[in-house]
Amino acid sequence: MITSFAVEGRTELEIPDPSSYTFQGKYAPFRAPVFYNPQMEFSRDIAVVVLNIFAKARGRSVNTCDPLAGIGARGIRYAKEVQSVERVVMGDLNAESIPLIINNARRNGIEDRVEVTHKDANLLLAEHSEPGERFDFIDIDPFGTPMPFLDSSIRALKNGGLLAVTATDTAPLCGVHSKSCIRKYSSNPLRNEFCHETGLRILVGSVVRAAAKYDFGAFPLLSYSVDHYFRSYFRLSLGARRADSALGNVGYLLSCSSCLWRSTVAFDGDLPTSCEVCGSNLRRAGPLWTGDLSESDFLRAISGFNFSYMRTSKRMLKLFKKLSGEVGMPVGFYVLDVVSKRLGMGAPSLEKALNGLALAGYSAFPTHFHPKGIKTDAPPGVVEEVIKRL
Repeated sequence: MITSFAVEGRTELEIPDPSSYTFQGKYAPFRAPVFYNPQMEFSRDIAVVVLNIFAKARGRSVNTCDPLAGIGARGIRYAKEVQSVERVVMGDLNAESIPLIINNARRNGIEDRVEVTHKDANLLLAEHSEPGERFDFIDIDPFGTPMPFLDSSIRALKNGGLLAVTATDTAPLCGVHSKSCIRKYSSNPLRNEFCHETGLRILVGSVVRAAAKYDFGAFPLLSYSVDHYFRSYFRLSLGARRADSALGNVGYLLSCSSCLWRSTVAFDGDLPTSCEVCGSNLRRAGPLWTGDLSESDFLRAISGFNFSYMRTSKRMLKLFKKLSGEVGMPVGFYVLDVVSKRLGMGAPSLEKALNGLALAGYSAFPTHFHPKGIKTDAPPGVVEEVIKRL
């Protein structure tokens, strides 16, 4: 294997040489003998921040697991950049990954806190499902859907533990391949202007439902959609009542096929078939998560952590600011171009639209899901009237 080196945060990594594994002139992670995607540095930076905040709140040392390690970028960074991490267990089914992970652990001087194993991810997690063997934090970052790894992850997590889940199969979750979404997530997607939020909510809802089978309540602390993937962090709390509480935020999203009306319905609620505004047929997505995608207290804790040493720090600040504005807002958002096109006029600037809705007495914030998207508690008719005036 031809290798090179990269630096992420405070960690130096031996990686597959990008110039040696290309497709159509660009580095293709799937062509390298060991998987490493440099575009996911942003995701790994956020993960290091989140684990620092979580470990501080626990007030003790934590054990973590990266069962789909590749070159070990995530696990090595946890051991290197999170002081409270006592042990990181890393595994991969690819035999060529193992020596590279070991090399990276030695290069960063944390080999005494790293355990490396050549195993299938589910087998590795199953071996840690007994009390005393479980982890405080498990990171599921697969190529594609995380669904095959959820059950074994939940069984291997301590009560009060943190579960991180990535999904890169955004096309099914966004409704491009709806049958695939139904097969993998047991949920119907919705392809429209806010499909990325719907897809993220399907992912979150799927984790919540999977955890509830084992009497765990899974509550999202931080969730977002960027680039080519969805990502969410969950605190899992044991107890049937907590599981029921989490399931209380699982339901369906209804969207009118003609106007801008949208709403949510509880999982066990009645599902109307026609729009209450214009009478047109409704489209349904779900089951999915209908509650907040991030927790305001956790976002406040992140704001107090110094991650300025990371290359993606400015991008993180922008993301966390938008996520804070989205807390407490209704499901779905409005894209200015879509609303303006319906009205047969040009779209106003995002700033003018936000100010216009605020002057009308409503809360309005930019959303991280779309550069021209607005999260607001204003009804569709008010949104249209504000844009008309502008």
